[in-house]
Amino acid sequence: MTNVLVTGGAGFIGYHLSNLLLRKGFNVTVLDNFSDYYSVKMKQLNAQELEEAGTKIIHGSILDPESVNKALSNEIEIVFHFAAQPGVRYSTANPEKSLRINIEGTSQVLTICNKKKIKKVVVASSSSVFGLQEYLPIDELHPKNPISYYGVSKLTVEKIVEITRRLYPEIDISIIRPFTVIGARQRPDMAINTFLSSALQGKTINIFGDGTQTRDWTHVDNIVEATYLMGTMPNARNEDFNIGSGIRTSVNDVLKLISDETKTELKIKYVDFDKADVKDTLANITKAEQILKYKPQKSLLIAIRAFIDDYLKNRSTFTQ
Repeated sequence: MTNVLVTGGAGFIGYHLSNLLLRKGFNVTVLDNFSDYYSVKMKQLNAQELEEAGTKIIHGSILDPESVNKALSNEIEIVFHFAAQPGVRYSTANPEKSLRINIEGTSQVLTICNKKKIKKVVVASSSSVFGLQEYLPIDELHPKNPISYYGVSKLTVEKIVEITRRLYPEIDISIIRPFTVIGARQRPDMAINTFLSSALQGKTINIFGDGTQTRDWTHVDNIVEATYLMGTMPNARNEDFNIGSGIRTSVNDVLKLISDETKTELKIKYVDFDKADVKDTLANITKAEQILKYKPQKSLLIAIRAFIDDYLKNRSTFTQ
């Protein structure tokens, strides 16, 4: 059985990735600091479920070399690095924290991976590295001009990966750039969670802009399937992939879906568009389709339904 490490494994994407790896028969170790950026109880629930399924949970930070060394001490063969300080808007208010955790943390993980002679690492970047789109759909060659501190932090992460590849060719590092990930256990600050939880509680939903902006809303299961393929397929060596659904949908259309699924009349308030946000996103997934044989299987609607089911089941945990 292959031993793998998922950093940030108690978080949204990391939790789903860890579950997939367990189903695939891997021995999974998770490193997470259980940050209070959002509900610690949600992360504890994620970790509890993973631990009950056989995952080893290590409580520690990617900024702490002792924690990273401990996490990599169990004959780890593949590392999936998803630990980060997320949030475009959060980074506007807290640039130093976003930059330090994402840049310094990733540098430390890669440095220790190299010392431990780890052969394969998948690093999570973000579609935020592209900034304002010059064309759609956005392929891997699209210019990278981030307009948020978060985007800058992730672009710097990519530059660190590029340098590590060049200096240490024996280590294989792939980069995944997810586009607007959605689904059960989503972070409370993310759009679908905000929309749905507000709808289910009868609260007003604040929409930045007029709602015509579009996103490539991508089911988390599609993201983690692509991540798994990147970590296990030899032809993904040192490659970067944009991963989305290949479909864009406006915020207003998403609100309509949510209204239909929750059978509620939404209370919506449109506010000024956030300058750190982009107007439209859409992933060109041709490269992933060709190299990884990636094919997104789950839709926006399935993600909304999965979120509703999980939220109603765990409402007391998610609203604290």
